[in-house]
Formats: sequence, C-alpha cells, structure tokens
Amino acid sequence: MKEIELRLALVLYGGVSLAIYMHGVSREILNLVRASSYRLDRKANGSLNGGTIEELTPVQVAFQDLLDLLSSVADIRVVVDAIAGASAGGVNGIMLARAIAHDLPLESHSRMWLENADVTRLSRPQTGLSRYLKISVSPVLDRLVSSRLNKQIESAETREKLRQFMQARWFSPPFSGERFIGWMLDACKNMEKGEEPKGSLIPRGQTLDLFVTITDYNGVKRRILLDDPAYVEEWDHRRILNFHAVHRTPGFVDSEFTADNIPELVFAARATSSFPGAFPPATMSEMERVLARHGETWDNREDFLTQRLCLTPETMSNHCFVDGSVVMNKPFAPVINVIEDRPAAREVARRLIYVDPAPVELMEGKGGPIELPGFFRVILASLAHIPRNEPIGDDLKELEQNNRRSRWLSQLIDAAGPMVEQAVSGLLPKRRAVTADILSKCRKDATVTAFEQAGFAFLNYQSLKLHALAERLAGLTARISEVPGAHTYEETVLGHYSQHFTKLTAESTDVLGRTDPNVVALLRGLDVDYRIRRLRFVIRKLNGFYNYQPSSKLPPPNTGALDHMKGLLYEQIDHLTWRWTERFYGGRSRKQAEEFLKAVEAGSSTACEQVVPLLNGYTHMMGLTDLDRLQDELFAETARDLLDAERHASLLRAYIGFGFYDLITFPVLQRNDFSEVTEILVDRISPRDASSLYTEGFDLKGKALNAFGAFFNRGWREHDYLWGRLNAADRLVSIVLSAAGEGTLPQPQVNQARARIFLAILEEERENLSQIPEELDRVDDLIRSIYPDFAHVTEEV
Repeated sequence: MKEIELRLALVLYGGVSLAIYMHGVSREILNLVRASSYRLDRKANGSLNGGTIEELTPVQVAFQDLLDLLSSVADIRVVVDAIAGASAGGVNGIMLARAIAHDLPLESHSRMWLENADVTRLSRPQTGLSRYLKISVSPVLDRLVSSRLNKQIESAETREKLRQFMQARWFSPPFSGERFIGWMLDACKNMEKGEEPKGSLIPRGQTLDLFVTITDYNGVKRRILLDDPAYVEEWDHRRILNFHAVHRTPGFVDSEFTADNIPELVFAARATSSFPGAFPPATMSEMERVLARHGETWDNREDFLTQRLCLTPETMSNHCFVDGSVVMNKPFAPVINVIEDRPAAREVARRLIYVDPAPVELMEGKGGPIELPGFFRVILASLAHIPRNEPIGDDLKELEQNNRRSRWLSQLIDAAGPMVEQAVSGLLPKRRAVTADILSKCRKDATVTAFEQAGFAFLNYQSLKLHALAERLAGLTARISEVPGAHTYEETVLGHYSQHFTKLTAESTDVLGRTDPNVVALLRGLDVDYRIRRLRFVIRKLNGFYNYQPSSKLPPPNTGALDHMKGLLYEQIDHLTWRWTERFYGGRSRKQAEEFLKAVEAGSSTACEQVVPLLNGYTHMMGLTDLDRLQDELFAETARDLLDAERHASLLRAYIGFGFYDLITFPVLQRNDFSEVTEILVDRISPRDASSLYTEGFDLKGKALNAFGAFFNRGWREHDYLWGRLNAADRLVSIVLSAAGEGTLPQPQVNQARARIFLAILEEERENLSQIPEELDRVDDLIRSIYPDFAHVTEEV
C-alpha cells in the first residue's frame, strides 16, 4: 500500500479582530494533524500515542474516518513543517505551534478570544479629568454613531460599545498590552491542564519551525561592506523570530515551546500584534511587570534578549517593538526557505497553505472621475493599509521557479541513475560480503572517480562547497562566541574564512584542488552538510522501496525493517545537524570564538592568525571521521540484516555513488538537501474558497470597523470563530483528497465525510457559542439541505 506524507507549511496573515477567524482555522488544522498522528500510531503500535480513542474529539474522529476511507489507496500522514505569522496571524501561529509540538489542546485559547477579546476588556481603564471632560461630547458621538454607522452597524451592542470606545483617551493607545499579556500567559499555562505534556505531533526525526515577524521600532545598526568607503551602516527594523522543536528520539522533544518557554512566546505574541495606535509598543519592562504580578519567572530571558532580539543590557530598557505587519504582513519567504530543506519519511505531497480572512474582492470597474484621497486617508493608508496588503506575487513566483527546478532535477537524477549505477557497480566486490572497511574504500574511490570525470566543472562545484562551508562556520562562530552584537560582524568573519579557503586552493598541488591533502582534510573534517545531503539522498532511495510492484522480481518489502533503517539514518542526520548548534560546543570552543570575534571587532591583524587554530578546534569537536565510520558500519552490516540482498545492494550503490549526484545537483540548488525534489503546491483558506457551505452575501463580522469589528460584539466573535472552523474543515478535506489523488473516492463518500465533519463541529460548539443559536441552527439546516442523503448517517453513528 502506498504511504503518503502530506507536509504542510502555514502562513497566517495579520488582520486585527480577524484573529478570531484564524483561531478557528488553527483548531481544525490541529484536529486533522492529531487525527492523522493518532491513527498511524495506533496502527503501528496498537496504541494511541499512549492514550485511548476516547481522547479524540468528535471532529478528530470524523477526520480519522476520512483517512480510513482513503487507506485502501494510500495511508496519509499529515505533518506541519513550518508556521509563519504576523500580527494576529503571529499570535495564532504561536498557539498552534505549541499545541503541535507537545500535543496540547487549544480550548483555553478559544475561551481567551471569545471572552476577553472585547473592547470593554481590552481597553485601559478611563478615570480622572479627561474622561469627565469627554462626557460633554457624548451627544456628538451619539449623533455620529447613529447617523454615519447606523446602516453599517445594526447591532445595538456594537453601537453602544463603539460610543464608549470613542470616549477613550485621545492620542493614547486605548488597548491594554498588560491585560493582553496576562490573558495569553493564563491561556498558555492552561494548555497543560496541570499535567506534563504526553507526547508530540511532530514525527520522529522531524522539526517544526515557527517564524514570527515583529518590528523593532528603534532598529539595530547593520554594517555593510563596500569598496569605498570600507563600509556603511544602516538601521534594520525587521525581526523574524524563529522558534523550533525537534522530535529527536521517542519520548524526547528538543523544544522551544515548553512551559519554560512561555514568557518569550507570549512576548513574541504581544510584540507581533502591537497594532499601531491600538496597543502601546511592547517593551521588556511591560512584560516583566506582568510576570511579577503573576508570580512567574523567566528562565530564558538573557538568551532571548541577546540572541533573538539582539539587545544589550544598555539598550534593552529603552527598546520597544510594534506590530509585525508593518515590515512583513505576509511572511511567505521564511517558510519557503525552510520547507525546501525538509525531508520526508514517505512519498511526499507538499502544500503551502496561507490563511487570508479578507481576500481582495473582485469589483466591477467604476466610471467617472477618481476622488483624490484626503490628508488623513493618505496617512492611514501609508501606515497601515498599504504595508498590510503588500503583494505576494514575488514570493509565489520564486516558489514556481523552484518547482520548475525540482521537476528538472528529478528528471536529471533519474536520467543519471543508470550511468552512476554502472560506474559504482564495478567498485563493489562481487562474491564476498561488503564490510565497513571495504565500503569506506569504495566510497572514497567512487568520489575520486566522480571528481576526475567532472573535469573543469569541478571548479564551480568545489568553490560553491567551500563558500557554503565558510558561511556555515561564520554563523556558528558568531553564535557560540557570546560577544554582544556578534551577528553584526558575521560578514567580516565570513571574509576571513573565505580568504583562508582561497589561499588553500591557490596553493593546491592539484590545479583543481581535487586531491590536495590540505583541501581534502578541510572538507573531511568540517563539511557536515555534504554528509547530510548524502544521507538524505539515501533516504530518498529507501523511500522508493515502499512502493511495491507485484510484477517485479523482488519480494514484498518489509516495511517495519525499512522504517527501522530509516529511523537509524535520521538519527545520524540528527547527530550531524547538532554540530551546527551552539549547544554542541563547550567552553574551550566558546573562548576561541570569543577571542577571534574580539580581534575581528578591533580590526586586529591577529584575526587572520587565529583562523587555523579555530578551524582545528572545530574539526576536533565535530569528530566527523568517527561518524563516517559509524555510517559505513550502518550500511554494510545493519542494512544487510534488515534488507533483502537486492535492495541492500541498491542502497549501497546510492550511498557510495552520491558524489556523482552531488556534482550534478548541488551547483543547481546550492542548498543542503536535494532529496525531496518535489513540487510545492499553494492553497488558500478563506471564506471565498470554502464553497461547500457558501451562501450569497456571506461575510465575516470581524471585517467591519476597519477589521476591529469582532472586538465590539461577542456574537460576532462566535460567528467568525465558527466559520473559521467550518471553512478550514472544508478546505482541508479538499487538500487531503488532492494529496491522495483526484477521483480516489466516489463523490457520495466525499459528501458523507464532509457532512460528518461539519456536523461534528456544530456538536462540539453548541454549548460554547451561546450568542448565536440562530446561526448554529441555520448552518445545521444548510448542511442537511446540501447533503440530505448523508446527514442522517452522522445522527445514527
């Protein structure tokens, strides 16, 4: 049976009170991921991630039923690789990432949005003379609200709250950042319900990355190297905070989403959603006041301030941050970069899903003269509307270019396969077992042969590899040095490494640097990424063994053995990846890096002299020769015990012949992982795209009042939250079906699956959404009218 990993990358836009709609979308994404994870864990282990079927909600059970229906064609596992969000999307992205990383519920955040995201609770208390004076203008405000907004706002509750809101302090942000922080702290703490996290929805060996955009109001000075003058400095106001979790081994998740990380996650949420004019800027002093009132400590404060926010003890007191949508409201670039390097354990279907609650409406052209905007409209558009609606065409065009390159590379690898197999087959012994020593020699001989046959094309390949290694080492040196502001000198450090590498190749005894002992020793001791690419390429080969063709001469694959072998390879990748993290290195390496950075900062000539000892220290710490030996044993001995002879031989040929493929692919991709040469398709979740329950004239309530509408009415929040769940469920069903293949299920079964999921959502929310019983009944009737033959099936079940 075919097994498919549906890999999702999520982009959540900003949208003020449309955050509540996006939270509903987040709930359904979590439901699908959890249903998929528990279903496959139960099949593999006879248990549900340590739990029981009763732990699944009705909606999760309905999603499981859909996946079970598809299992006759393909077993699908849904995995979230990356999440990026700005403003309201950043808040929801943080919540969802934490829930996925540690298999936590989101109900506490639903309560936060529905109960607390109201203008009367968000607003800061109004007291004193200013409020007394503004009472005198209440009749004016009443006339304004009744005359100008009566037709737009029919709800009496909303009009009354709007009148009260307009009496808030003038020329001062009306919303309380401290209240918002307190609510988010409580919601995050309540996710665990007083219990230790029981697992993770991240598959073993995989990583979840979260990107949150914030705007650094003060900015950080960046140095850019030039010819004349030697450099210039500019202010950088964009911050993209990156949090991640890695499921390293069963039961151990190396995570930045734990309970200990709640303060920095909440600060990121507060900063990214600090809408200009509505909230005051986010500051460290504000955060620390709220933590003190809640009796909370911040264990990771210093690392977060210095490493993530690039602050020093002198600058942190007067630094402030505002809404992430000012600099990047639609953060596609971070997730596109990261998902291209994500490996999969099975055949993969990649989807980049972006959530846009208010897509641009298609409007008929209007005749007549165009009215020029006034003074305040131009200012408002410049500060808020235009930055928040910057086009995404450039990012998606780049993604399409990557897709074309992926298709071409896939064809290239397949075309090169027979030639590489022939070149490598002659190196393996025919009649005796392949030992680790023999495999090591064959691997080195094959690499030398590949490099010799490359001719002058090897120059480009070698220079790219050395440059990529220099960039990696420069970033590592800056991170482990712990020198304040080290990142600002990363380009200069890169220059020192590049200069040293250029000198090595220039002095090479081999004009192309293929066999020069100094260059070879450098790459064997430090080129971690080459090893990672090699292992992921072999995993790509291993993935092909799952797809069994009865017409082939091979025996059916032992999927358990394949899973075990792949798990061992992912462990090796993890060991290698760990060497690019600062936590891998001890005090001696940190001291060397610090001394080097200080010499660079001072412009001292001794910096050049420190490069070689520093590289020698890294080589000693990395111990790549020992890992190479371990991997040779893994392929020669362990793989022989797990695989049949033909598949084992094929795997060995892929392993030792990797140098041929790397020569072809690395100069094109110029990145660490080419094992997944798979297209990334783009899908949108919005009210316009979820057509199964669409009715004429439907709109989200939160779009009113310049996207602040849902903050003025509980019923409006409930409405948008419910439709966030329904729209997301509708789109996710379509995405799952497209991953399995069009026409996989007959339409009646698809209708039945949709009806079950929709009605299960209503069932879960009837007690929670007390303000919109009429809407719940209307949607219930709508579902049963659209799917009359299947809605009754859910009732019987």
